[in-house]
Amino acid sequence: MGDIMVSDDVQNKILTIQKMKEKNVFKNYIEYIQFPFFKNLMPGTRINFTFPITILVGKNGSGKSSTLHALYGAPNKYTCADFWFSTEVDPILESGDRNRFFYGYRENGNDEIKEVLKTRMKRGSKTKEEDPDYWETSRPIQKDGMVSSKDRHKPVIKNVVYLDFRREISAFDKVFYFSKESLEEKKKLLRDRSKYLSRLFNDEPMRFRGCDDNKIGQVETLNERSTEIISNILGKEYVSIKVAEHKIFKNPGISIYVKTKNVKTYSEANAGSGETAVIQLVKNIEDAPDFSLILLDEPEVSIHPAAQDKLKNYLLDVTKKKKLQIVISTHSPALIHEMPISAIKLFKTDPISGKFIVQEEVNYQEAFFDIEERVYDKKIIYCEDTTAREILIKVLKCIEKEQFFDVMPYPGGAENILKTILPVTISNMQLLNKVFIFLDGDMDHDYKFDRSKLTVAQANNPAYLLSNVEKAYGIKIPVNEDGGNGGRRVDQECEASLKYLEFYNNNMYYLPNHKIPEEIILSSRFVKTTYDSVLAEYDTINSKNAKEILRKISKIDYGDEEHYTATISFLANKWVKEKSEDRSILIDIFLRMV
Repeated sequence: MGDIMVSDDVQNKILTIQKMKEKNVFKNYIEYIQFPFFKNLMPGTRINFTFPITILVGKNGSGKSSTLHALYGAPNKYTCADFWFSTEVDPILESGDRNRFFYGYRENGNDEIKEVLKTRMKRGSKTKEEDPDYWETSRPIQKDGMVSSKDRHKPVIKNVVYLDFRREISAFDKVFYFSKESLEEKKKLLRDRSKYLSRLFNDEPMRFRGCDDNKIGQVETLNERSTEIISNILGKEYVSIKVAEHKIFKNPGISIYVKTKNVKTYSEANAGSGETAVIQLVKNIEDAPDFSLILLDEPEVSIHPAAQDKLKNYLLDVTKKKKLQIVISTHSPALIHEMPISAIKLFKTDPISGKFIVQEEVNYQEAFFDIEERVYDKKIIYCEDTTAREILIKVLKCIEKEQFFDVMPYPGGAENILKTILPVTISNMQLLNKVFIFLDGDMDHDYKFDRSKLTVAQANNPAYLLSNVEKAYGIKIPVNEDGGNGGRRVDQECEASLKYLEFYNNNMYYLPNHKIPEEIILSSRFVKTTYDSVLAEYDTINSKNAKEILRKISKIDYGDEEHYTATISFLANKWVKEKSEDRSILIDIFLRMV
């Protein structure tokens, strides 16, 4: 992978936090946690929290979330039984040894470490309700590796914030994607209740059957600092952000209502899942008191790599400002890159026992070398817009290859992609192996380039080669060459043009059958059956009317066109489940690219 560039800004923040730790400014700080017997971790596994931000890295199912659950249950009045409990289907079987862990913490700077052992046991008596998953602070056990076998200390007093970003979904998504009602019933509920959500956000009186006025929900308008932080992470200029906790859609849930500088207000129905997740993350961390324990399970989910990098910078800033202790489970290269080796903990499988071990003091490259998905080596696909991204992502998920790709819509359309991405890519050998471009099918010029058929004269004729570059891409693309002192380097012009043509052959793709993504979505049997009355208004579906048709469908389903993004996502999901020529072509392309 070569040398990794490290920014001075990040390193300065890290050095400041390290000095703060050395000076013991973090109160009620958990110094380490050890697992004599806990789930599938190797008995005796120990994790030291040398740096206030700890990053847990490893394959899926390697014990990272289990470690977060134990940490959640460490402080006073918290229990990991909130996440791990026994059922008849999945009983927690204990033969001889009880599940338990212990940790050491300092209340204040130079205080001695206090160790606390927490053990799972069944509780039941005449005065207390029976609980098969009760975790109790127990007497120290020296054979477990505890320093003292005499002192039974009280658990650390520490506020905990736990966020699992694979499960942090909005109130709208809970209904639309996970409730058991039919599609029509879901849409009716969302339509009928959305007016009450609007009233809640606008502080207007409301009343509806089955919900007490005082228990409908509450809204918080984020302060200027939180709004600026979220704007920076997501690269948007937010004017206002409101977050509501409510029961308007029957079950408890979270809704957001935002206004940006260039766009009118919209809710989570039209926001990306990453947008909702970042708002939730920042709100919870900013609301947390100083010295809190922040546990983040895969915060990178649905967040663009550039936003992940900004998120890391925010976590460093807020750790320094509020003296937080943060533990993150992640697969994100952006979050681990530049962090000190003392922060990184690699979860691996012991080949003999099958249990999970934790390796400490590992660097960036070592951490990701062991991960099966090789996340750091993802291929990047640039496409024209979010609709194209929906189609490509859903096909990748269909063949279970999404972990190998980052699919990124690029603003400004096809011409902007070609003029911006191409010149940078062809000049970098590493990028040539990992950057791909997917344009809408109406941009396909059916050009074929065969270098083996070039004559010597053609291969050394810059004008001829440039004309072929224009035929391939459909636009004139500037060729950079270094002539020096105003001179012209014909050989460099030819070499650059040939690189453009090779890129076209190997890294350039179009959506199938000259279609734009909206045409592909509308080609499904589901659309033709469900929205036949809309399609009957048109002689044919083509690139000129496809977006208009989708806006009409959105209006039918939601009563307006504001839910266009949700309509695209829903119909793309229906399309990818059907066998079609378009889907088969995309699958074949991706299988060649992996």
